[in-house]
Amino acid sequence: MRTTFGLIFFLLAYSTSFAQTTFEGLIRYEITYPESLPGMESMLPKASESIVSNKRSLTRMEGGMQADMLGDMLTDHSSGKTYFILHDTKTIYSSSEDKMPKTDDIKPVVKKGKGKMMIMGYPCQSYEVEMKVENMVITSTYWTTTQLTPARPISNMGMNTPKVNIEGFPMKIVTALPIPGMGNFKMEMVVTQLKDLKELPNNALSLPAGYTTKEGLPPVFQMGK
Repeated sequence: MRTTFGLIFFLLAYSTSFAQTTFEGLIRYEITYPESLPGMESMLPKASESIVSNKRSLTRMEGGMQADMLGDMLTDHSSGKTYFILHDTKTIYSSSEDKMPKTDDIKPVVKKGKGKMMIMGYPCQSYEVEMKVENMVITSTYWTTTQLTPARPISNMGMNTPKVNIEGFPMKIVTALPIPGMGNFKMEMVVTQLKDLKELPNNALSLPAGYTTKEGLPPVFQMGK
């Protein structure tokens, strides 16, 4: 059974696992929590940044205990390896796709919505997504655009997350989760910054030197087991 923290960790992974082709550079989501659970605020990130390129991609969270425990996630697309870079302990964990947690039993239901909006100058279409995780139902509204298509899928934080068939790239995601006996959890993610790869440092997608390397997943993946 997943702990509540583990389930919210899953939500963040699930909510950032889409992309298609073309754009290389930084994509930043700001994250807010219109409804949260008492005592959870310090654990939750306030933003997510991904740098995508044809060769490598990196995702990092900002703020909250979760960001420190997970570190930066660098994927090498040629080797299929994912590296979790924990700066506090100067440790790099490495793993491959076949060793990631599986979610094949989760089958999201997607319906095209009627809503439309502009986000950062991109026209967006709404989609309603519902999926059941254990005994809880997660509902999300995705606002996607077909005019922004990243070169690689945004890192899904090392999770083998459910495939959701939605046209376009998500510029905004609103996710709601009622947790029995605890209350409601609601999270909003919206793209607030796009920066071309040429504007970033040359080492933005490199592993740091002098860190200890270990095989396997970082300890945070053991939570909720």
